Amino acid sequence: MIGVDDSGQVLSRADAESAWPWLTVHWQLTPPEQGCYVQWMPDDGLSLKSVESGDRSSLRVDYQRGPQARRIHAVTGELLTRALGCQQGRRPAIFDATFGLGHDSTVLANVGCYVSGCESNPIVAALTADGLRRSVNEPWINRIQFQYRDALSVLPEVPSGVIYIDPMFQERRRAAPSMEMQFMHRLMPNAARGDSLLEAALTSGAARIVVKRSPKAPVLAGRVPSTMMHGKAVRFDIYPLRKVTPEDCQPWWIEQQR
Repeated sequence: MIGVDDSGQVLSRADAESAWPWLTVHWQLTPPEQGCYVQWMPDDGLSLKSVESGDRSSLRVDYQRGPQARRIHAVTGELLTRALGCQQGRRPAIFDATFGLGHDSTVLANVGCYVSGCESNPIVAALTADGLRRSVNEPWINRIQFQYRDALSVLPEVPSGVIYIDPMFQERRRAAPSMEMQFMHRLMPNAARGDSLLEAALTSGAARIVVKRSPKAPVLAGRVPSTMMHGKAVRFDIYPLRKVTPEDCQPWWIEQQR
């Protein structure tokens, strides 16, 4: 991956790279002639850009300002939290098998859930890790564990809590996709591994599995959920495997690390 650091801030850049050591970047002072590249700015962190799209193209994760920050702090009875089983006095521990840019997991962490998540694309994982690095003072940050890893190797070992799966929407839409979605489809053209993720999740010890789908999308792996929760732009398919207990609210990954 080509990286641009036109300010030459080697020290701050090296410190940031420790949050995403899996991404090898060949840094230079100017953008490449074509394709995508990452850019480092000391104050704004890591961003992904496209030569073809010009200056208007930029993908950067920011949990402190902008739309995602407003969503994190404004959420109360959002459909997402209800689908995941957040009720008065209960906040289940969540394993997010498709962490992506962390849009949903940061919301869940802010309402009190412990969240562990995986992202298997190295560039997406680096952007997310950098966003989390810059959020060190956010009150919810200590409830999130994030790693660059393929969730398929982790799902069968999940012993409790709730598993969340959000495959990217693949169907065509009338409206032009946002710049973020254009980047995501470019980075992960074959990201629809939902069937495999659901099958692996069903072998786990989780209390329930929740799958995020577009309203008219087919169910994953042909498995009809016990319950569907519908919103205007999204549907949640819910697969309860057993009754949720107090143990399902404990972050099992912390015990495994001890």
